[in-house]
Amino acid sequence: MRRTMLVVGFPLAAALLAAVTVSCGTASPTATPSVERIGGTTVHYRGPAIDAVVSYRFASLNEGMDWLFLDVALSGNTRISVEVKRDEISVRIPSGEVVPLATQTEFGQAYAKNAAALARADVASEPLDYYPGRRPKGLDFVVAPGSGISLLAAWVNDLDVAFGRLAFFLPGGVQKGPYELRIDLPESKVRIPFRLGEASR
Repeated sequence: MRRTMLVVGFPLAAALLAAVTVSCGTASPTATPSVERIGGTTVHYRGPAIDAVVSYRFASLNEGMDWLFLDVALSGNTRISVEVKRDEISVRIPSGEVVPLATQTEFGQAYAKNAAALARADVASEPLDYYPGRRPKGLDFVVAPGSGISLLAAWVNDLDVAFGRLAFFLPGGVQKGPYELRIDLPESKVRIPFRLGEASR
């Protein structure tokens, strides 16, 4: 959950990726024009305002959990800073229901129960530093109790990149099927589809 979770250990990854951008040759297109697959459980979104890399590896390995955890890197596509509000982040689950990002209170109350799972998520996390040269910062919409202040919003532009973990409480548990990370911005709507437990389409 802490910002060091995804940043520490990146020097080697950054060196390997220094000459590569998120539109690297290994990326493959998806049914959504603005989204391409850059790994088995990693997708890249490029929109008019923001750029995002989303890893759902831990979720893909933990079907049935009450919580969906997504590791995310957010950056901007222009020098103009874009505000990303936590209240405008949600995920559409296979049933079609749209679930909002967990509040800090919800996350904090479930933290003790989820501590072991979050530790496993740290181990399973994939490097998301596909933005060499941009200043890293935390995307702390939810934080471990007592570790800091959770953000109500984050600002990003093409000079920086915010790393963090998004948490969603799913009463029915994490199931196989299509999901869609949704971020509503003032001027556009970000939609990043991914699938769990099924072949990508």
